[in-house]
Amino acid sequence: MHPVPLREDATALSAGESHSLADLEAAFDLLPDAVLGVAWPAATISLANSAALAALGYQRRELLGLALSDILPATDLAALTAHDRAVANRRTMQQCKHGIAAPADWRVSRASINGQRHWIVVARNTLLLRTEEDAVGEALRELDHRLGQDALTGLPDRRLFHRRLSRALARYHDRGDCLFAVCFVDLDEFKAINDELGHLAGDRVLREVACRLADSIRPGDMAARYGGDEFTILVDDLSSADDAMRVAWRILRQLASPVTIADYSANVSASIGIALASHNCRCIEALLENADRAMYQAKSRGGGIAVLFDAATAPWRNKPR
Repeated sequence: MHPVPLREDATALSAGESHSLADLEAAFDLLPDAVLGVAWPAATISLANSAALAALGYQRRELLGLALSDILPATDLAALTAHDRAVANRRTMQQCKHGIAAPADWRVSRASINGQRHWIVVARNTLLLRTEEDAVGEALRELDHRLGQDALTGLPDRRLFHRRLSRALARYHDRGDCLFAVCFVDLDEFKAINDELGHLAGDRVLREVACRLADSIRPGDMAARYGGDEFTILVDDLSSADDAMRVAWRILRQLASPVTIADYSANVSASIGIALASHNCRCIEALLENADRAMYQAKSRGGGIAVLFDAATAPWRNKPR
């Protein structure tokens, strides 16, 4: 027995070479794709590897000798028969044993088996391929979602916030009429909660703060956990700075209610710095720095307030409640 060289594509066999059925069957059984040998001009199946048997649902003794017309629609069979190139490709609905039709891509080439003309068919189940692609795509989307989600609070994380903020800034500079703001939210005296009640209680507070932030923003805005006890808000599609200030004060009012942990109530407040998009800010880092500076100004005034950064008129402007 002369070994048949395995190739990446079973249809790469030359029509000028002659191979035995036994050699080919042994070689093709190692391939993951379904491979059929079709005697020509009788158009009967003379060879089938294990993958072909599994795909079509036949035992080997049942499939060998079966007419190709039993598994291939007449129109596709006619198209392949009329094809005059050495290799033909055809998307078809191959018929399985129990009458089930499965979509498949057929790649057909000519070969000589035991000195007789044959077709070598490699059939790939496109439904299975699509299912695998969908599964991979779903896994990647889930991974991307998890990579962009803060594990503790379920809010978007810093990476996802940066991505959204970059898009908003690019749109603002392209169009000039898409005003938006960034709010930097930092909890006041959060370290005391961790020290007095423990980190598990601190995590409970952070989760509750995240829920209140999500309830306070408008549809289309984004609240994210930036890190530690810091949160960021993208307030999009503004008519003026007052819109951003209203969102900030709504957040402060939501946070004013104590967070109940077992039998203890933790008082939570925050300092909020707000920075409006401007043509002087060409990168998100500059915008975030302005919001961060405004937040520290709010803390220096005792916390629990929102401060708007306004470089055009004065370093800071505090808007009263």
